[in-house]
Amino acid sequence: MKKLFSEFKAATAQDWKNQIVKDLKGVEFEKLVWNHTNGFDINPFYTSEDIQAKNKSLFTNTDWDVCEQITVTNEQQANARAIKALEGDASGLSFYILKKIDTKALLKGISLEHIYTQFFISNDALHVLDDLKNEYGKINVHDGKLKCFINIDPICLFAFYGEWHVDEAKDISVLKQLVHIPVNVSLYQEAGANTITELACGLAHSNEYFNYLANQKVLKDKTLHFTFSIGSDFFTEIAKLRAFRKLIALLQEQYQTNFNVHIHAQTSQQNKSNLDAYTNMLRSTTEGMSAVIGGCNSLCVLPYDETFSDASEFSSRISRNQQFVFKEESYLNKVADMAAGSYYIETLTDEIAVKAWSAFKHIESKGGFLACLKSNYIQDTIKQQADVLIQQFKEEKIVLVGVNKFKNPKEQEEIRVKKQDVKSKSAIITPINPICLSDYLVKENA
Repeated sequence: MKKLFSEFKAATAQDWKNQIVKDLKGVEFEKLVWNHTNGFDINPFYTSEDIQAKNKSLFTNTDWDVCEQITVTNEQQANARAIKALEGDASGLSFYILKKIDTKALLKGISLEHIYTQFFISNDALHVLDDLKNEYGKINVHDGKLKCFINIDPICLFAFYGEWHVDEAKDISVLKQLVHIPVNVSLYQEAGANTITELACGLAHSNEYFNYLANQKVLKDKTLHFTFSIGSDFFTEIAKLRAFRKLIALLQEQYQTNFNVHIHAQTSQQNKSNLDAYTNMLRSTTEGMSAVIGGCNSLCVLPYDETFSDASEFSSRISRNQQFVFKEESYLNKVADMAAGSYYIETLTDEIAVKAWSAFKHIESKGGFLACLKSNYIQDTIKQQADVLIQQFKEEKIVLVGVNKFKNPKEQEEIRVKKQDVKSKSAIITPINPICLSDYLVKENA
């Protein structure tokens, strides 16, 4: 067998290029190179010559928590949905709480110490911190990690609503009550930022909290909890999460910390259809796979009808089952960082990391993330990128089946779009709000 392989000459990258040009009858190789929207070139193939150094696995977790996302408007209904999800083998719950609620009623019959939970709360729901003081911060008995997170993210809320709840100092001081650092990066992706800007914002956002806690002398014994939305650019989204792990490790080096990192992922709502809604299952399936291969610790595959109605029992069950297919049929929970060593993904990871770090430093040179929010630099950057995205969608350079291509005209009259009005007359900055591409076709056809 050794003799057999020794008879074949090793092929270099140049050999492959020459063969491609020959097979394509003289087409210039450069014409096959694709310029990515994030500002770097994608080659038609990659070899070991593209890897500058031997890369190690960026994470060691193989499994992840299957989560159900629930916006709490009625405690009893939310509790019933949560119980149903756990009975359907979900191992995590993600609650969005934007008002005062009966926390005890919400969690009736739910054992927090055995599951992953994220309580994403606004300033109007700060009572949840007190209500869960006996559960929050405890180590999960199943895997020995902190898995109950009460995520009050004051900078995210400021960016979303365009104003502080009380004032900057008071709002940010809530971080001193937390045993972890929560950063909701998903807002930037959902608003239309490209991957480089998304990660740069996530880093700068995190750095504001690191700075604050360091100045307060309480930057110790923390877990970092990041929430990401995952889009449909399969390989880029894998590389995005891998790149962010590199970048947050680099940021921690500056503060001489080594906190555990928990990445919670959710499928994007930006590209989902209000028409031909079952096509959303296809999009969320590839997005969920990107999240898992990229190394998320917990994942919400949002129901296919989430963008335009309240999720049904059927759509919730399907969204959980998509993840069970990942585990039980695709075996994606058997290997840690299965993308490690892939010439293309490793190169893409490094390209994204380098550009995102440069963009992060540019934000810092302008005074940091909060200063750039107050000057609208962040908002203007994201809007410019969102405008390009929307235009490409309208011109069908970005194709979404059932949305801007192969539409079902019979469903035109059945549009039911959920909207949340977040405009405030007292906003002191331009809010950063999510976009949904399908809305732009609806507006034009109205």
